Amino acid sequence: MEHETTLEYSVPLLREAVAGFWRRSVGMGMLIALAICAGMLGVLLAQGDKSWVVGLLGAVVTLGAAFVVAIYAVHYRNAIQKFRDMGSPRATFRASDNSFTVSSDLATSTVPWSTVTQIWKFKNCWLLLFSKAQFMTLPLASVPQDMQVFVLERVAAAGGRTDG
Repeated sequence: MEHETTLEYSVPLLREAVAGFWRRSVGMGMLIALAICAGMLGVLLAQGDKSWVVGLLGAVVTLGAAFVVAIYAVHYRNAIQKFRDMGSPRATFRASDNSFTVSSDLATSTVPWSTVTQIWKFKNCWLLLFSKAQFMTLPLASVPQDMQVFVLERVAAAGGRTDG
């Protein structure tokens, strides 16, 4: 069975996709850990402490914050650059039993379902994850319900997780 639809991309959709990826990959645990370290650093500095612990906490807070910001910035910049390179904000998404094909003015790519390790579901889009740092944004506005079910079934049948 084969399904086909035209996907419509926009900057707000890509912003939502990257923000969703950022929240899921960074997680609250990282933000809480950074806040605790920053609080401890503040207390030690207020007490006049100048030990190596202050330097270590300062480095952890600085590098941790830079890491958190970099994850968002790098993925957002890449998404926007690919969007601009596309020319037209539309792409054709064709899903068959063994693979899916995405075609835009920029390129055409056919990917086996087994490449998708997980689907992260958000309000207006799904992220088809290929690795911990690579994903494809699937805008849901133009994907009919029966095609959404088909995509979930194909990813699950190929061993990917679809509960996210």
